[in-house]
Amino acid sequence: MEKLLTLAEAAALINVHPETLRRWDNDKTLVAVRVNDRGDRRYRESDILDFMSTHKATISHAKTVDIDGYEVKWWGEEGFKTVQGNFHLIGKLYAVKNSEFIGFPFFVDFLEKMRSGTNEDELDKLAMEKVANYIKSKKVFDGDTATFEYLNHSFYEVQNPEWWEGKYSKTLVPGLKVEAHAAHPVTVENKAWRVILYFKSKQGDSWLPTTFGQNPGAVEYFVWIDAKELADFDLPNTQKGAEVLAVKFGVDRFKETKNANGNRDITRITEKNSARFDEKWVKDCWLPDELMK
Repeated sequence: MEKLLTLAEAAALINVHPETLRRWDNDKTLVAVRVNDRGDRRYRESDILDFMSTHKATISHAKTVDIDGYEVKWWGEEGFKTVQGNFHLIGKLYAVKNSEFIGFPFFVDFLEKMRSGTNEDELDKLAMEKVANYIKSKKVFDGDTATFEYLNHSFYEVQNPEWWEGKYSKTLVPGLKVEAHAAHPVTVENKAWRVILYFKSKQGDSWLPTTFGQNPGAVEYFVWIDAKELADFDLPNTQKGAEVLAVKFGVDRFKETKNANGNRDITRITEKNSARFDEKWVKDCWLPDELMK
């Protein structure tokens, strides 16, 4: 009679978490044998060995990788997946540590993949290497999302690309970030944009808007941008382009709050809105009326 493995034994042999085996059983990826009145799971050793030889990618995507104390996983235990309706591929990795979360979405144009001759296993490896580099070099912190696109056998970080729907933000210091909460055109021809910035701090498991300035406290910072300024920064005249430039201003404002001892504090930000036109930032100002028509 063939040997039956317990759930723990089978998980140890494949090197995945027992909960992963339970999910695979429920979705018929790897079906268990039910024994006794309780219906405990058992696995034929031959089924496990066969699964390991024929489902290497599935097993790889289910594993957790430890990188400097962060548990790095594939979202949904899937690698790169074709986006419905087109030929692009998107893969999502994420890193967690206690209540911290960092997202790493990766985008691959199918034609670029074909041109470079790269297969999915190579994409998986390149993506994981990029995540490891960003965590180890402390380029990202809790609450960050770093987005990447594939070109010439490498992944390059891109700022708030059109294919990503998440809100754009940048870390100021660990536990504090500036986020583009909303961006809207203020003219019919999109000649100018208004972006609302939030300075957010980590409070428990949540990121909440934080007041800046001293009297009175405020949570919304209004940034007004002449569309011509976006071209100067090589940014598109779109909502996402406006968000990138507005957040850049928020980062610069935070840097300006440094005191003689090198400490920064958003309570030193005094104005509630600023405008970018004539190739400069004007603080405590709206766009000129002629640009608002």
